[in-house]
Amino acid sequence: MGNVFEILSPKGLNALIFNDPYAKLCCTSTLVSNCCLHMQTRDHIQTPDPVKRVVYIDLDSTFSAFVKGGLILRELIFVPVENKDIFATQTMEDIHKNLRIYMPVIGSFESILSHVLDSMSESALVIVDSLNSFFNLYYDKISIETGHGLSSVNHLLSVFLMLLVKLGSESHVPILATSMLRYKKHVNWIQIPASNRLLGRKSIVTFFVEMINESDLSLRITEHPSRPKETLIFNDYGIKL
Repeated sequence: MGNVFEILSPKGLNALIFNDPYAKLCCTSTLVSNCCLHMQTRDHIQTPDPVKRVVYIDLDSTFSAFVKGGLILRELIFVPVENKDIFATQTMEDIHKNLRIYMPVIGSFESILSHVLDSMSESALVIVDSLNSFFNLYYDKISIETGHGLSSVNHLLSVFLMLLVKLGSESHVPILATSMLRYKKHVNWIQIPASNRLLGRKSIVTFFVEMINESDLSLRITEHPSRPKETLIFNDYGIKL
C-alpha cells in the first residue's frame, strides 16, 4: 500500500478515522507490512543511512493479537524481546528488526512515550492505534458519574501527540493516529467525541477508511495540505485467513 504512505505527511499529525475496526486493521497492517518490506529491500542496497523501524503503539491490542496469531504480517517473524520492567513491550521483527510494537498498560504509557521520543531519529513511521482506548489507561482520573477529569486526560493526550509530532517533524517521521468515529451499543450508534475533536483540531491530514466489501479497501481523504479531497479504492486488501 505504497500510496497510503504517500498520503501521510511528516509535517503534522495524520489521522485515520474509522467505524469498522476490521477496515482499520486491514489498512494499518498493509501499511506496516509494505513499509517494513520496503526498508528491508532498501537495506540490501549500499546506503549510508541507518536501518529504521516502524513503531506501533497498540492501545487496544488488536493488531498485536492478529500478529501473534499469524493472521497478518506472515512474511515477518514474531520474536519476543526482553526489555526493562517499565515497558509493556513486544517486538515483532524481520531479519532487519524493522517493526517494534508497544502495548501500554496502566502506568506505562509515559515511559513508552519517552522511549519512542528518544529513538525518533531511528523511526520511519510511528502509529498510535485506537486513541479511544487511551482513556482506559487513565480511568482512575475520570469520574464515570460526572465525567470530571476527562478534559484533563484529553489535554494530556494532546500534549503527548504534539510531542510526537514535534520530534517527528524534526526527524521527517510521519505520525499516524487512529480513532473510531462511533461504536454500536445495542441498536444505536454512539458518538465518541473526545479523541475525534482533538484530531479534528490538530491533524493536517485526515482520511476515513472502510471496506466496500470483504476484500476492497476504501480510503476517503477529507483533509490534506497538498492533495484534493478524493476517495482511493484498493482491491483485494482484506485479511486472508
